Amino acid sequence: MNAELTWTAARRIALRSQGMAGARRSEMPTAAVNRRALRRTLERTQLLQIDSVNVFARAHHLPVYTRTGNWDPSALERAVRPGPHRILRESLAHEAAYTDPEVHRLLAFRRRATSQRDWRVIREVAVSSPELFDQVRAALDELGPCSAAAVSRHLGDTDRGEGWGWRRTDSQWAVEYLFRTGELDCVGRNAQFERLYIPAQDEPDPPEKDAAIHELVTRAAIALGIAEVSSVADYFRLRVREVRPAIEELLAQGELREVEVAHPAGPRRMLLHRHAPRPAALRTEALVSPFDPIVFHRPRLESLFDVDYRIGIYTPAAQRMRGYYSLLFLLDDLFPARVDLRADRSRRVLEVRGTYREPLPHLTASRRPADDAVIAALARELERAAQWQGLGEVEVLTGEGTGDLSAALAAHHGRSRAWRMP
Repeated sequence: MNAELTWTAARRIALRSQGMAGARRSEMPTAAVNRRALRRTLERTQLLQIDSVNVFARAHHLPVYTRTGNWDPSALERAVRPGPHRILRESLAHEAAYTDPEVHRLLAFRRRATSQRDWRVIREVAVSSPELFDQVRAALDELGPCSAAAVSRHLGDTDRGEGWGWRRTDSQWAVEYLFRTGELDCVGRNAQFERLYIPAQDEPDPPEKDAAIHELVTRAAIALGIAEVSSVADYFRLRVREVRPAIEELLAQGELREVEVAHPAGPRRMLLHRHAPRPAALRTEALVSPFDPIVFHRPRLESLFDVDYRIGIYTPAAQRMRGYYSLLFLLDDLFPARVDLRADRSRRVLEVRGTYREPLPHLTASRRPADDAVIAALARELERAAQWQGLGEVEVLTGEGTGDLSAALAAHHGRSRAWRMP
């Protein structure tokens, strides 16, 4: 291994590999352009991780916005429906995610493994109610696309047991099991964000596990551009030991090569894909979801971008240091800030509930963008985000707990509201 890359070059390769070099729209595009933006984003990312939180915008809607600007997420809802124009499947890829049909096919080994695993609750259901699975299948045939809760109600199954956590009826557990083993297909979500299921069609000749993992590793390596082995494995939630044979083969074939990235804390050994883009400078201003493939592997986010991120939704409000569901703000090839946003749709206002400077501890002061430049760029991006969400104004909250950049952003933007953390 004799190739060396600067830390900056590695960041730029990673971002360009994820499709972050293009222009971003401010106007709402046509239906055809919407669909094209979705398809092109998926070609870069391979998956869109799904999340139900909708305080600003859902996680699976944000990556297309991050890369292309204004777009209509209804294109995604149409793309998952059955029919000749379907381009998305819900798969357990990186957690629950939308993928193209080929990635879904490659993950058949995971569904097979689930069918062979001992689920205690499913074993107990099979003993206590051996007819339940056939009843669930018959209900789905009768009802058409519907949720597990709707199947449960149809069957008169209302006993959710006791305790806390995922309390489901037996029929809901049966539906979940049939989905995870590939017998059911998810064709969208309802207003409560519950999956809508139908019986799955037979899959055409899914590959064996080793061949599937080789292809998934190839796709992950291309999507990442440059990465440590652990990040390649994490992309499709594989174990490092599972991906090593594929990586060794790709190294031998010249598809990957080892490079050394000069990091201030010491060199990082990474894998560079043969088709990785050149590390040209970027001119980018974009909000990035914490579940975007650019950042969803937290060790990679810290190693490449010097950002330590922990989501706040699981932390009591009084203990949160950096917001509830903060989005990272990308400026060129750095994340100098994060913002905690809330869409107040009743007032048509985008609330900026927190604006936080990223410490970037390994970056020298001369390399960090000045606060004035960050604030000006962030203000432009917030206006674009508000327009995308159909909101008329941006309101910056200031005061205790709203972050070290909130006052400056409020002064720049001109509309603010004092606020105290609950």
